[in-house]
Amino acid sequence: MGALVLFGAGLFILLNLDTISSSFAGFIMYFALNFTTCMFWTVQRYTSLELALNGVERVVEYSEGPEEAPEIIEPRPPASWPAEGRIEVQDLEVRYAAELDPVLHKISFDIRSQEKLGVVGRTGSGKSTLALSFFRFVEATNGRILIDDIDIVNVGLEDLRSRLTIIPQDPTLFSGTLRSNLDPFDQYEDGEIFESLRRVHLLPSASDPNVVETETVNANVFRNLETPVPSVDIFDNLCRAQVNEGGKNFSQGQRQLLCLARALLKRSKIVLMDEATASVDFTTDEAIQKTIQTEFVNCTILCIAHRLLTVIEYDRILVLDHGQIAEFGSPYTLISDPTSQFHAMCRKSGEFEALMAAAKRGARDEIVVA
Repeated sequence: MGALVLFGAGLFILLNLDTISSSFAGFIMYFALNFTTCMFWTVQRYTSLELALNGVERVVEYSEGPEEAPEIIEPRPPASWPAEGRIEVQDLEVRYAAELDPVLHKISFDIRSQEKLGVVGRTGSGKSTLALSFFRFVEATNGRILIDDIDIVNVGLEDLRSRLTIIPQDPTLFSGTLRSNLDPFDQYEDGEIFESLRRVHLLPSASDPNVVETETVNANVFRNLETPVPSVDIFDNLCRAQVNEGGKNFSQGQRQLLCLARALLKRSKIVLMDEATASVDFTTDEAIQKTIQTEFVNCTILCIAHRLLTVIEYDRILVLDHGQIAEFGSPYTLISDPTSQFHAMCRKSGEFEALMAAAKRGARDEIVVA
Protein backbone atom coordinates (compact mmCIF):
# COMPACT_ATOMS: atom_id res chain seq x y z
CA MET A 1 0.00 0.00 0.00
CA GLY A 2 2.76 2.44 0.96
CA ALA A 3 4.70 1.64 -2.23
CA LEU A 4 1.61 2.29 -4.37
CA VAL A 5 1.00 5.65 -2.72
CA LEU A 6 4.64 6.63 -3.20
CA PHE A 7 4.57 5.48 -6.84
CA GLY A 8 1.36 7.42 -7.48
CA ALA A 9 2.78 10.58 -5.92
CA GLY A 10 5.94 10.34 -8.05
CA LEU A 11 3.91 9.70 -11.21
CA PHE A 12 1.69 12.71 -10.45
CA ILE A 13 4.73 14.96 -10.05
CA LEU A 14 6.29 13.73 -13.32
CA LEU A 15 3.07 14.35 -15.23
CA ASN A 16 2.74 17.89 -13.86
CA LEU A 17 6.31 19.17 -13.95
CA ASP A 18 5.22 22.28 -15.85
CA THR A 19 2.64 23.36 -13.28
CA ILE A 20 4.17 22.15 -9.94
CA SER A 21 7.02 23.96 -8.27
CA SER A 22 9.95 22.04 -6.80
CA SER A 23 8.98 23.01 -3.25
CA PHE A 24 5.42 21.71 -3.72
CA ALA A 25 6.78 18.49 -5.30
CA GLY A 26 9.04 17.94 -2.27
CA PHE A 27 6.06 18.59 0.02
CA ILE A 28 4.04 15.87 -1.78
CA MET A 29 6.87 13.33 -1.61
CA TYR A 30 7.41 14.02 2.10
CA PHE A 31 3.81 13.21 2.96
CA ALA A 32 3.85 10.18 0.66
CA LEU A 33 6.86 8.80 2.53
CA ASN A 34 5.19 9.47 5.91
CA PHE A 35 2.07 7.62 4.76
CA THR A 36 4.01 4.30 4.83
CA THR A 37 5.11 4.88 8.41
CA CYS A 38 1.60 5.84 9.50
CA MET A 39 0.13 2.74 7.87
CA PHE A 40 2.72 0.54 9.65
CA TRP A 41 1.86 1.94 13.09
CA THR A 42 -1.88 1.75 12.34
CA VAL A 43 -1.69 -1.96 11.48
CA GLN A 44 0.49 -2.65 14.53
CA ARG A 45 -1.92 -0.85 16.87
CA TYR A 46 -4.87 -2.69 15.37
CA THR A 47 -3.15 -6.05 15.86
CA SER A 48 -2.39 -5.19 19.50
CA LEU A 49 -6.04 -4.23 20.00
CA GLU A 50 -7.20 -7.57 18.59
CA LEU A 51 -4.90 -9.48 20.94
CA ALA A 52 -6.12 -7.45 23.91
CA LEU A 53 -9.74 -8.14 22.96
CA ASN A 54 -8.97 -11.88 23.09
CA GLY A 55 -8.17 -11.41 26.77
CA VAL A 56 -11.46 -9.57 27.27
CA GLU A 57 -13.27 -12.42 25.53
CA ARG A 58 -11.72 -14.95 27.92
CA VAL A 59 -12.68 -12.87 30.95
CA VAL A 60 -16.29 -12.67 29.71
CA GLU A 61 -16.31 -16.42 29.05
CA TYR A 62 -15.09 -17.21 32.57
CA SER A 63 -17.48 -14.71 34.16
CA GLU A 64 -20.47 -16.19 32.35
CA GLY A 65 -19.45 -19.82 32.87
CA PRO A 66 -20.96 -22.09 35.53
CA GLU A 67 -19.73 -21.37 39.03
CA GLU A 68 -18.44 -23.93 41.50
CA ALA A 69 -20.37 -24.75 44.62
CA PRO A 70 -19.98 -22.41 47.64
CA GLU A 71 -16.73 -22.61 49.58
CA ILE A 72 -18.62 -22.86 52.88
CA ILE A 73 -22.08 -24.28 53.49
CA GLU A 74 -23.77 -23.92 56.85
CA PRO A 75 -24.01 -25.93 58.99
CA ARG A 76 -20.39 -26.95 58.52
CA PRO A 77 -19.31 -30.55 59.24
CA PRO A 78 -17.74 -31.33 62.62
CA ALA A 79 -14.07 -30.43 63.02
CA SER A 80 -13.24 -34.14 63.33
CA TRP A 81 -15.03 -35.08 60.08
CA PRO A 82 -14.31 -37.56 58.61
CA ALA A 83 -13.52 -39.37 61.86
CA GLU A 84 -14.00 -42.95 60.62
CA GLY A 85 -13.44 -42.69 56.87
CA ARG A 86 -16.46 -44.71 55.77
CA ILE A 87 -17.52 -44.09 52.18
CA GLU A 88 -20.77 -45.03 50.50
CA VAL A 89 -21.42 -44.38 46.81
CA GLN A 90 -25.06 -44.62 45.80
CA ASP A 91 -26.23 -44.71 42.16
CA LEU A 92 -23.49 -42.27 41.13
CA GLU A 93 -23.84 -40.93 37.60
CA VAL A 94 -21.36 -38.40 36.22
CA ARG A 95 -21.16 -36.67 32.86
CA TYR A 96 -18.85 -33.84 31.79
CA ALA A 97 -21.57 -31.93 29.92
CA ALA A 98 -25.35 -32.14 29.73
CA GLU A 99 -25.26 -33.13 26.05
CA LEU A 100 -22.63 -35.87 26.55
CA ASP A 101 -23.11 -39.49 27.55
CA PRO A 102 -22.46 -40.41 31.20
CA VAL A 103 -18.94 -41.44 32.12
CA LEU A 104 -20.11 -43.28 35.24
CA HIS A 105 -23.41 -45.16 35.00
CA LYS A 106 -25.16 -45.21 38.39
CA ILE A 107 -22.49 -47.17 40.23
CA SER A 108 -22.89 -48.15 43.88
CA PHE A 109 -20.34 -49.52 46.36
CA ASP A 110 -19.12 -48.97 49.90
CA ILE A 111 -15.70 -48.68 51.52
CA ARG A 112 -15.29 -49.62 55.16
CA SER A 113 -13.32 -47.58 57.65
CA GLN A 114 -9.54 -48.05 57.27
CA GLU A 115 -10.07 -50.25 54.22
CA LYS A 116 -7.62 -50.22 51.32
CA LEU A 117 -9.52 -50.32 48.03
CA GLY A 118 -7.86 -50.68 44.64
CA VAL A 119 -9.65 -49.39 41.53
CA VAL A 120 -8.56 -50.92 38.22
CA GLY A 121 -9.83 -50.98 34.67
CA ARG A 122 -8.94 -50.18 31.11
CA THR A 123 -8.18 -46.63 29.97
CA GLY A 124 -11.43 -44.69 29.73
CA SER A 125 -13.33 -46.87 32.17
CA GLY A 126 -14.01 -43.94 34.52
CA LYS A 127 -11.36 -44.41 37.23
CA SER A 128 -10.06 -40.83 37.30
CA THR A 129 -13.58 -39.44 36.97
CA LEU A 130 -14.49 -41.32 40.13
CA ALA A 131 -11.60 -39.67 41.98
CA LEU A 132 -12.59 -36.22 40.69
CA SER A 133 -16.13 -36.81 41.94
CA PHE A 134 -14.96 -37.10 45.53
CA PHE A 135 -13.51 -33.59 45.37
CA ARG A 136 -16.46 -32.28 43.34
CA PHE A 137 -14.25 -31.16 40.49
CA VAL A 138 -16.95 -32.91 38.48
CA GLU A 139 -20.46 -32.71 39.91
CA ALA A 140 -22.68 -35.78 39.96
CA THR A 141 -25.77 -35.58 37.75
CA ASN A 142 -27.46 -38.33 39.77
CA GLY A 143 -26.76 -40.26 42.95
CA ARG A 144 -24.60 -39.21 45.87
CA ILE A 145 -21.42 -39.87 47.82
CA LEU A 146 -21.63 -40.23 51.59
CA ILE A 147 -18.58 -39.86 53.83
CA ASP A 148 -19.30 -40.84 57.43
CA ASP A 149 -23.04 -40.55 56.59
CA ILE A 150 -22.71 -36.95 55.35
CA ASP A 151 -23.57 -36.21 51.72
CA ILE A 152 -20.64 -34.30 50.21
CA VAL A 153 -23.14 -32.11 48.29
CA ASN A 154 -24.01 -30.56 51.66
CA VAL A 155 -20.35 -29.79 52.45
CA GLY A 156 -18.63 -26.63 51.24
CA LEU A 157 -15.72 -27.05 48.85
CA GLU A 158 -13.24 -25.58 51.34
CA ASP A 159 -14.21 -28.07 54.04
CA LEU A 160 -14.44 -31.01 51.64
CA ARG A 161 -11.14 -30.52 49.82
CA SER A 162 -9.21 -29.65 52.97
CA ARG A 163 -10.35 -32.85 54.73
CA LEU A 164 -9.39 -35.22 51.91
CA THR A 165 -5.95 -35.86 50.42
CA ILE A 166 -5.14 -36.78 46.84
CA ILE A 167 -1.76 -37.99 45.59
CA PRO A 168 -1.72 -37.56 41.79
CA GLN A 169 0.30 -39.36 39.15
CA ASP A 170 2.38 -36.25 38.46
CA PRO A 171 3.54 -34.92 41.85
CA THR A 172 3.04 -31.18 42.18
CA LEU A 173 5.86 -29.09 43.64
CA PHE A 174 6.17 -25.31 43.51
CA SER A 175 9.07 -22.91 43.28
CA GLY A 176 10.24 -21.96 46.75
CA THR A 177 11.63 -23.78 49.74
CA LEU A 178 11.11 -27.39 50.74
CA ARG A 179 9.27 -26.23 53.84
CA SER A 180 6.83 -24.08 51.85
CA ASN A 181 6.03 -27.10 49.67
CA LEU A 182 5.39 -29.44 52.58
CA ASP A 183 3.71 -26.86 54.81
CA PRO A 184 2.41 -23.97 52.66
CA PHE A 185 0.27 -22.52 55.47
CA ASP A 186 2.97 -22.80 58.16
CA GLN A 187 0.88 -25.12 60.37
CA TYR A 188 3.53 -27.59 61.54
CA GLU A 189 6.74 -27.52 63.53
CA ASP A 190 10.14 -28.32 62.04
CA GLY A 191 10.25 -31.56 64.00
CA GLU A 192 7.00 -32.77 62.45
CA ILE A 193 8.26 -32.01 58.95
CA PHE A 194 11.55 -33.75 59.64
CA GLU A 195 9.73 -36.79 61.03
CA SER A 196 7.43 -37.02 58.00
CA LEU A 197 10.48 -37.12 55.73
CA ARG A 198 11.94 -39.93 57.83
CA ARG A 199 8.70 -41.90 57.71
CA VAL A 200 8.69 -41.89 53.91
CA HIS A 201 12.36 -42.98 53.91
CA LEU A 202 13.72 -39.78 52.40
CA LEU A 203 15.92 -39.29 55.46
CA PRO A 204 17.72 -41.91 57.54
CA SER A 205 16.63 -42.78 61.05
CA ALA A 206 18.32 -44.45 63.98
CA SER A 207 16.38 -47.67 63.42
CA ASP A 208 16.70 -47.64 59.63
CA PRO A 209 19.81 -45.81 58.45
CA ASN A 210 19.25 -46.68 54.81
CA VAL A 211 17.77 -43.97 52.63
CA VAL A 212 15.69 -44.93 49.64
CA GLU A 213 17.92 -43.91 46.73
CA THR A 214 16.76 -43.45 43.16
CA GLU A 215 19.04 -43.51 40.16
CA THR A 216 19.60 -39.85 39.36
CA VAL A 217 22.53 -37.55 38.79
CA ASN A 218 20.74 -34.65 40.48
CA ALA A 219 22.28 -33.48 43.74
CA ASN A 220 19.78 -32.21 46.29
CA VAL A 221 19.20 -31.72 49.99
CA PHE A 222 18.62 -35.44 50.68
CA ARG A 223 22.15 -36.41 49.65
CA ASN A 224 24.81 -36.95 52.30
CA LEU A 225 22.44 -36.68 55.28
CA GLU A 226 23.86 -39.58 57.24
CA THR A 227 23.30 -38.27 60.79
CA PRO A 228 20.58 -40.36 62.46
CA VAL A 229 19.83 -37.66 65.07
CA PRO A 230 18.46 -34.38 63.68
CA SER A 231 20.49 -31.26 64.36
CA VAL A 232 19.72 -27.56 64.13
CA ASP A 233 21.92 -27.28 61.02
CA ILE A 234 19.98 -30.03 59.22
CA PHE A 235 16.68 -28.40 60.19
CA ASP A 236 17.90 -25.09 58.78
CA ASN A 237 19.16 -26.74 55.58
CA LEU A 238 15.82 -28.47 55.04
CA CYS A 239 13.82 -25.32 55.68
CA ARG A 240 15.95 -23.27 53.28
CA ALA A 241 16.45 -25.95 50.61
CA GLN A 242 15.27 -24.54 47.28
CA VAL A 243 12.81 -26.35 45.05
CA ASN A 244 12.95 -25.50 41.37
CA GLU A 245 9.80 -25.03 39.33
CA GLY A 246 8.00 -28.37 39.16
CA GLY A 247 10.61 -29.90 41.51
CA LYS A 248 12.99 -30.54 38.62
CA ASN A 249 15.98 -30.66 41.00
CA PHE A 250 14.50 -33.84 42.56
CA SER A 251 14.05 -37.22 40.96
CA GLN A 252 10.59 -38.54 40.04
CA GLY A 253 10.63 -40.95 42.98
CA GLN A 254 11.68 -38.26 45.45
CA ARG A 255 8.94 -35.93 44.23
CA GLN A 256 6.38 -38.67 44.77
CA LEU A 257 7.75 -39.40 48.26
CA LEU A 258 7.55 -35.69 49.06
CA CYS A 259 3.86 -35.79 48.18
CA LEU A 260 3.49 -38.75 50.55
CA ALA A 261 5.25 -36.75 53.27
CA ARG A 262 2.84 -33.89 52.66
CA ALA A 263 -0.08 -36.30 53.02
CA LEU A 264 1.38 -37.64 56.28
CA LEU A 265 1.61 -34.12 57.66
CA LYS A 266 -2.00 -33.42 56.72
CA ARG A 267 -3.21 -36.55 58.59
CA SER A 268 -6.32 -36.96 56.45
CA LYS A 269 -8.55 -39.90 57.24
CA ILE A 270 -9.23 -40.51 53.54
CA VAL A 271 -6.45 -40.63 50.95
CA LEU A 272 -7.01 -40.96 47.19
CA MET A 273 -4.14 -42.05 44.96
CA ASP A 274 -4.63 -41.49 41.24
CA GLU A 275 -1.96 -43.51 39.40
CA ALA A 276 0.47 -42.31 42.07
CA THR A 277 3.15 -44.89 41.21
CA ALA A 278 2.60 -45.20 37.45
CA SER A 279 5.68 -43.14 36.53
CA VAL A 280 8.19 -44.53 39.05
CA ASP A 281 10.34 -47.64 38.92
CA PHE A 282 9.44 -50.87 40.71
CA THR A 283 11.89 -50.23 43.57
CA THR A 284 10.36 -46.85 44.36
CA ASP A 285 6.87 -48.30 43.92
CA GLU A 286 7.69 -50.98 46.48
CA ALA A 287 9.01 -48.34 48.91
CA ILE A 288 5.85 -46.26 48.47
CA GLN A 289 3.58 -49.27 49.05
CA LYS A 290 5.55 -50.16 52.18
CA THR A 291 5.07 -46.60 53.43
CA ILE A 292 1.34 -46.79 52.73
CA GLN A 293 0.99 -50.08 54.60
CA THR A 294 2.80 -48.83 57.68
CA GLU A 295 2.09 -45.09 57.86
CA PHE A 296 -1.47 -44.98 56.48
CA VAL A 297 -2.71 -48.01 58.39
CA ASN A 298 -5.46 -45.98 60.09
CA CYS A 299 -6.58 -44.30 56.86
CA THR A 300 -9.12 -45.28 54.25
CA ILE A 301 -7.29 -45.49 50.92
CA LEU A 302 -8.78 -45.42 47.45
CA CYS A 303 -6.00 -46.26 45.00
CA ILE A 304 -6.45 -46.02 41.22
CA ALA A 305 -3.79 -48.07 39.49
CA HIS A 306 -2.79 -49.54 36.13
CA ARG A 307 0.03 -51.54 37.69
CA LEU A 308 -1.78 -54.48 39.29
CA LEU A 309 1.07 -55.30 41.68
CA THR A 310 0.38 -51.95 43.33
CA VAL A 311 -3.06 -52.99 44.61
CA ILE A 312 -2.94 -56.78 44.66
CA GLU A 313 -2.48 -56.88 48.44
CA TYR A 314 -5.25 -54.39 49.17
CA ASP A 315 -8.41 -55.43 51.02
CA ARG A 316 -10.71 -55.29 48.00
CA ILE A 317 -10.56 -54.58 44.26
CA LEU A 318 -13.10 -52.60 42.26
CA VAL A 319 -13.01 -53.34 38.52
CA LEU A 320 -14.58 -50.65 36.31
CA ASP A 321 -15.56 -51.24 32.69
CA HIS A 322 -17.13 -48.51 30.53
CA GLY A 323 -18.27 -46.59 33.60
CA GLN A 324 -19.89 -49.58 35.29
CA ILE A 325 -18.81 -51.90 38.08
CA ALA A 326 -17.75 -55.14 36.46
CA GLU A 327 -16.43 -56.87 39.61
CA PHE A 328 -16.00 -56.06 43.29
CA GLY A 329 -14.33 -58.34 45.79
CA SER A 330 -11.09 -59.42 47.41
CA PRO A 331 -8.03 -59.76 45.17
CA TYR A 332 -7.62 -63.46 45.91
CA THR A 333 -11.28 -64.22 45.13
CA LEU A 334 -11.17 -62.36 41.84
CA ILE A 335 -7.82 -63.69 40.65
CA SER A 336 -8.84 -67.25 41.55
CA ASP A 337 -11.91 -67.04 39.30
CA PRO A 338 -10.85 -67.94 35.73
CA THR A 339 -14.00 -66.26 34.35
CA SER A 340 -13.39 -62.87 35.98
CA GLN A 341 -12.11 -59.79 34.16
CA PHE A 342 -9.54 -59.24 36.90
CA HIS A 343 -8.14 -62.74 36.28
CA ALA A 344 -7.85 -61.90 32.57
CA MET A 345 -6.12 -58.61 33.34
CA CYS A 346 -3.63 -60.41 35.56
CA ARG A 347 -2.93 -62.95 32.80
CA LYS A 348 -2.36 -60.20 30.24
CA SER A 349 0.03 -58.34 32.55
CA GLY A 350 2.63 -61.11 32.23
CA GLU A 351 3.06 -61.21 36.03
CA PHE A 352 0.34 -63.70 36.91
CA GLU A 353 2.48 -65.89 39.18
CA ALA A 354 3.76 -62.91 41.16
CA LEU A 355 0.24 -61.48 41.40
CA MET A 356 -1.18 -64.81 42.60
CA ALA A 357 1.55 -65.16 45.23
CA ALA A 358 0.95 -61.61 46.45
CA ALA A 359 -2.82 -62.16 46.56
CA LYS A 360 -2.29 -65.29 48.66
CA ARG A 361 -0.06 -63.36 51.07
CA GLY A 362 -2.70 -60.69 51.45
CA ALA A 363 -5.52 -63.20 51.99
CA ARG A 364 -4.09 -65.80 54.38
CA ASP A 365 -7.13 -65.60 56.65
CA GLU A 366 -9.49 -66.01 53.71
CA ILE A 367 -7.62 -69.09 52.51
CA VAL A 368 -7.62 -70.65 55.99
CA VAL A 369 -11.38 -70.14 56.35
CA ALA A 370 -11.95 -71.65 52.90
